[in-house]
Amino acid sequence: MRVIKEAEERKNEILDAAESLFITKGYEHTSVNDILGMTGIAKGTFYYHFQSKEEVLDGIIRRRGDAGLRMAREIASSPQMGAAEKLFRILFLQKPENERQEQLIEVLEQAENARMFVKSLADIVTRLAPIVGEVLAQGAAEGVFATSYPKESAEILLAAVHALFDNPDFRWEPADMQKKAVAFLVAAERVCGAAQGAFLPMAQLF
Repeated sequence: MRVIKEAEERKNEILDAAESLFITKGYEHTSVNDILGMTGIAKGTFYYHFQSKEEVLDGIIRRRGDAGLRMAREIASSPQMGAAEKLFRILFLQKPENERQEQLIEVLEQAENARMFVKSLADIVTRLAPIVGEVLAQGAAEGVFATSYPKESAEILLAAVHALFDNPDFRWEPADMQKKAVAFLVAAERVCGAAQGAFLPMAQLF
């Protein structure tokens, strides 16, 4: 077990170093040698864990998704929350929690990293949609939602939140952001089959 733990620690050490370098130097300008220099590990050790720099970025995206997945499962299983509150708390797990996360998102969304941003979006939608779908099914059982496509509706909502509100390139003004938040909530009501105005109290989460 100790060997497994050490391997996981070394893998996270590589991911931490690469994440810092991608933020400071940019993905395109960071080399495997840069990562080796920052971690002080041998090339063979690096290639034991990752086959390429792109695979390292995949690992960073996956690790970020793992944390979101754990939190989403905790929210979905909470007996203290109704379906609507669970839905929006999970949707807004996509918002960066600190400056480092904001910087990482900016790296993913740079023009030269467009494919990486799409991979990040796909990871979020693919892995969280089943959990959000369960919440929508719970809402249907509670009589607050009415959708025959819970998983597909979940995919639409996750993609919209990530693309519109987790993307610094849009540079929304505060007044515009408020309007878009209300418009999103109205659209989400229709996607979920919720009563008109049911989601407006969730505007505080934006």
